[in-house]
This record gives sequence, C-alpha cells and structure tokens, in this order.
Amino acid sequence: MELVRLADRHKHAVERSNDEVFLSRRMFLFKGAAALGFGGLVARLGQLQLAQAREFKSQAEGNIIRPEPLNGARGLIIDRKNRPLAMNRISWSVSLVAAQVPDDPTEVEYLRQQLIATLGLKDQLVVRKSGLPLGSERAVLAGLAGAIGADPSKLTHAVLDSADALVVVKSDLSPADAARFAGLNKQFPGTHVMNWLDYILELHAGDATPIVISQDVPREVAIALQDNALYLPGVQVSDQQLHREYPAGSNFSHVLGYVGPISQEEYTKSRAAADSHGDQIGTYLPTDDVGRGGLEEALEQELRGIHGLRWVQADARGVEIAELYDKRQDAKPGLSVQVSIDVEFQRAVTAALQEGIDKANEAAVKAQKDPVGAGVAIAINPQTGEILALVSLPSYDNQKFVDGISEADYQAYLNNPFKPLTDFAVSGEFPPGSPIKPLLSCAALTEGPANGGLDAGTEYHCAGSIRVPDTTDEAGGHTYVCWNHAGHGSLDLRHALSQSCDIFFYNVGAPHQEDQFTKEPLHYYEPDGSKHYFQGLGIDKIGTYLKEQFGFGQPTGIELAGEASGRVPDAKWMFQTLHEYWSVGDTINVSIGQGQLSCTPLQLLCAIAAIANGGTYYQPRLVQRLIRANGQVEREYAPVTVRDLAFSGEHIAIVREGMRMTVADPKGTAHGKFVLTGNDFPIAGKTGTAEFGVAENGVYEKSHAWFTCFAPFEKPEIAVVVLIQGGGEGATFAVPVADAILASYFGKAPPKPQG
Repeated sequence: MELVRLADRHKHAVERSNDEVFLSRRMFLFKGAAALGFGGLVARLGQLQLAQAREFKSQAEGNIIRPEPLNGARGLIIDRKNRPLAMNRISWSVSLVAAQVPDDPTEVEYLRQQLIATLGLKDQLVVRKSGLPLGSERAVLAGLAGAIGADPSKLTHAVLDSADALVVVKSDLSPADAARFAGLNKQFPGTHVMNWLDYILELHAGDATPIVISQDVPREVAIALQDNALYLPGVQVSDQQLHREYPAGSNFSHVLGYVGPISQEEYTKSRAAADSHGDQIGTYLPTDDVGRGGLEEALEQELRGIHGLRWVQADARGVEIAELYDKRQDAKPGLSVQVSIDVEFQRAVTAALQEGIDKANEAAVKAQKDPVGAGVAIAINPQTGEILALVSLPSYDNQKFVDGISEADYQAYLNNPFKPLTDFAVSGEFPPGSPIKPLLSCAALTEGPANGGLDAGTEYHCAGSIRVPDTTDEAGGHTYVCWNHAGHGSLDLRHALSQSCDIFFYNVGAPHQEDQFTKEPLHYYEPDGSKHYFQGLGIDKIGTYLKEQFGFGQPTGIELAGEASGRVPDAKWMFQTLHEYWSVGDTINVSIGQGQLSCTPLQLLCAIAAIANGGTYYQPRLVQRLIRANGQVEREYAPVTVRDLAFSGEHIAIVREGMRMTVADPKGTAHGKFVLTGNDFPIAGKTGTAEFGVAENGVYEKSHAWFTCFAPFEKPEIAVVVLIQGGGEGATFAVPVADAILASYFGKAPPKPQG
C-alpha cells in the first residue's frame, strides 16, 4: 500500500507540474500584455507631462473664463445753453499683457518691430535705480538733470521717491535727442535710452494685467493690429476708451481743468478700498483718466462713470471665443454737469481782459517798466451767487494735456513768467487795495463813533499826507500819503468812498489806544502841524469783520480745485510768521487794502456782491444742475446763503451810494471812464491801485490795477471784478475792461467809428 501511494503521489505531482507550466505561460502572456499596456500609459503620461506640458499648460491657461472691465463713460460738461464744453470721443487703444509675450527671442523681436513701427512708439530716457552708484545717487541725478536741462531737485525726487525700478525722466525723445543721450550712461551710471515698449516689458514683466502702450490709435491701425492678433501674442486692441475733448478752447481751461492718467498711488489706494468692500470691479482701472484741476477735478466723483464687467471665454492665444451674457454687469455713465457760464459771454470777457492787459503792457513798455501779461475778470449774479464768467489770463490749452503735451510746450508753460497754468481767479492771492474800503465802511458804520467807528456824517480832513511819530521820536516817524497828494479836504464817508481818500481810511482803521511806552493815545500830524488822535477800528475788529462777514481768510467753496484762502493778518500772525511786532503802521496799511492783507479776486467779488444785493452773502457756484444720461435732472442746485451780513440796510445803503458816486459824481475816480455803457447807465463801483514791490528808497515800484462794480444800481443783475497784475492805476486800465464786460452783458453795441 505504501508503494502504491508513493506512485500515485508521483503521478499527481507530474500532472500538477504540467498544469502549472500551462498556467504560468498564460499568466506570463497576461502579465506581459498588462505590462505593455501600463508601459504605454506611462509613456503617454510622460508625453503629456513632459513633451506636451507647455502646450497643455498654455491651453489650460487660455481656455478659461476671464473677466474684462467695461468702461463707464465720463459725464459731459455743458454751458447754460446746453453747448458742450467737455465731451467724449470713442478712441482705440492698444494694450499689452506682458505675461502672454512669448519667451522665444525671435518672436519677441518680431513683436517689438511690429508694434514700434506701427504705433510710432518713441524712445524714453530712463533711470534704472539699481544702476545708480550706492551713496552717490543724488550727485549722479543732479548731474544728469544738468545734462538734459531739467530741474535737479524735481528730477532727484521723481526718481528716488518712485516705487518703480525704472523711472522715465524725459519722454518721447526725438531721434536726435535719443542719439545724443545714448552715451550718458558712461557719465551717469543707471541712465538708459530705451523704447517705450521695452520700458513696459521690463517694468511689467510677468504681469497679467493689460498695460496701455498707445492711446487714441487711428481706427485703421487698430483694426490692422486686431486682424493680426494671431501673430501678436499678448496684444489687445480695444475701442472701449473714450477720448476727452474740449471744444470751447482755452477760454475755459482754468474753469474745466483736464483729465490725465491715474497715478499708481491713486490706483493703489482705490484698489485697496475696493478690496476691503469685496468690490471686484473697483472704482478705477489702471488705464483710467482722472480730473486734474478745475471742474474736472472738483467734480470727479460726479463725472466719473461706474465701470461694468463682462465674462468671456478665450482660447489658448487669448482670443475671445464667446461671452457669458448672463454674468454681464453693464457700465453706467457719469453725470453730466451744466454750468452757469455762457460760452459767448465767457469769450467776450476774455477778449475784454486781454485788450486791457495789452494796453497796460503798452504803457509799461513806454515807461520802461516791467511788462504786463496777467489778469483776472470774474462776473457773478449777486442775487444768486451764480458765476457768469471766470477768466484768468494767460491761459493754456487743456487739450494738449489730454492728447499728450510735448516737453517743449510743457516747459514753455512752466517758464512763462506770467504763469499760464495758475488760475489766478481762485488761486492768486493779492493785496486788494482800495476795493477793501466799502467793506471797512460797513464795519465802521456798524460799530458807530462810540466804538471806534463812524456815522454817515463823520468827516476827516485830507491834506495829502499825515505823519505818525515813533514812540521814541515825536518829531520823526513815518509819513503816509494819499494818492491825491494835493489832498481832498474834509470828506464824509460817501465822498471818501467815491474819491477813494486814503487819509480818511487811515482814520477808519487806526485805533484809539495808548502807546505801551508813552501811554499817550496814538496820534498823527497833518502837514500844517495840527495834531489828531486816531479813533478807528483797530486790526482785531477789522480782522473779525473781514473773516466773519466777508469770508476773507478762507476758501469760498466754489467747485474748483486749488482755491486759496488769502490772509487776514494780525499781531499774533506777524509775530509767529515774521517774528516782528505789530505796529499802527501795519493797521494803516491794511485799512487801504495793502501791507500783509491778501485775498483772491473771487473772495473780493463775493464780498462786493453781498453789498450789492443789500446784505446776503451767497456761496459762489458754477454748477446749475447734474443730469443723467437719459436727460433726467439728478440734482438742481439752488442758491446757497452762507450768511446774512450783520449790517443794517441803512448802513449798506450808505456804502452803496458812495460806490454809485464813484461813477456818477464828477470827482469820482471812475467818472467819465465808461464809454460803451455810458455814465448815464446806473453803475456802482470802486477803483483800486494796490501797490507792491518796495524799492530801496521805500517807494512802491509797481501796482495792481483793480476795479469792482455792479449794475443796474437799484437791483443788480451782475457784479464784476477786474484785476490786471502790475497793470498800474485801476481807473485807467481796469475800468475799461469792466465797461466792455457790462456792455456785452447788457447787449450794448460798441459805438460806431466816426466817418
């Protein structure tokens, strides 16, 4: 049995061995097939991950749904008769996405050549901050500024304060300048001449945000680039840009301002605010323009449009395939602004002022004095505060700042001694001269004789000059003259206003107070030796009335950027600012609108307008209404009463009558000066000749020509202020300008030439 079992076991073993051989062959074939399949899969994966990685990465990035902003149109600005002052024109722009620019040098060079040639991109002079020698940055930049004719301080700050690694210091070089500046790097390390496109590519390398490289591109050029998008990777062409235009010309440049590219600082601040509120679109795009100066800046929030957003599907090359309209957020245009100025009247005021400046300049040249070239004319409705015209000359072409001003033109503006970029109407600060006298008259009448003021019958004697002794020298001191050196004799307030007597107003201003050393009241001597004590308001009361009633020393609140405050001086200001003590002489100067007192032409006009209308100080305003794109009025601006003057109607009437006599009375300083409107036209006014520029001998070298007026006298429709800087006497040069302005406003034709 044992043997049998062994044999059987051997037989089964042989059979089992044969089966195993058969199974192992099948398993081998199966495993081999599996191995080949897996190997193929691995190979395919390797091909996908390695050989075709870049291609699929590009497709993965390109075949996405991406957001694109929709520009909200900027609102229009129109005049009171609906004529356009600022409008928009559809403009093509070309942008570049640096992240989509290929790595291949040949492709990049092709892209460069095509864009530079097609768009006319110019060379720039730039400074690479990392290339400046450590510790000698300021010296190198100062030397560079001298070499290119730039201001060393401005160039140094522009480079060192910039957050960019590359800073443009001179743009849009001519071929000659590019060749001339190419070798500056040897003398000034870090300096380079590079094309605008190269500058963008280096500064924004790897950036996925489109950067505008050319604006207002001709339509045919833009379409040609768009048609060749396949061969220009990273280039985007858009007709979403709106180009700002100012059809009214330079007559409105100071009123309107202009728009310019948003700064990096402004955009970063806006973007941070948007992110904090979860706003995906944001208030501004990097390509946006913002208001610079004038109404464009002051009403930026109202004028700017609200951007929208659309979602598009793009292929690997960035070419749009489709838009997802269900996700679209439409843009909203900004509000349009209607102003109170009429185009034709503004032009007439500009022409009248320019003629006045030219005549003053002719007289200055003839007298071998400094040339005259600047002035201001403003007209206001005294019953509402609406500005009817606002002109500051010389002006500038605001369209150039939108289209792209050349370096030569910009430097010409900066180097012009008459400062055409400054709006002197609201930003210029000048001694007001004699037009301050009606204001001080209101204050003096209100205080009355018992409190340092006067009444309608108070008289002071003018013999042409007074001598105010020093504390330590009764026989010496300082002599203060009247413009009429022969003297006016005894005058009451009305006649003192109409004849603009300085001696009278020295008495209105200088106070009755004891000298701190002699303990004797302040006094003066007339030429005949007679002694008189001052009884006037004093600088503290003068300052209080000027600031609290007439708005001096603070902006008026007009809708214009850059408004100045002027200055109402006093003893504290003088000690803190000039480190000097206030004297009675300082008060005497202020009492005739000179010395340290200053105001803007608009401040002075608003004060005179309040007297003209009987005692209401209105806030001056340019805007009548805001209008939606569909024509509906968003907001109507009503007159804003700032305050009712703290003067009685009787006292204001006395002052108004004195101003009426300035024109109507034969001895008035403006009598016979009105030709176009005629002396029979009911006009009230005040001339002024504000002296400035003290010479070595103590005599004023120059004077500003002032005139302010209102008409008709009974119920004024218009109040005007005219200033010709350094223009001489107000009665001679400023009054004729006001005459022409009133003639234009009331439709009075100039007299026909004789013969």
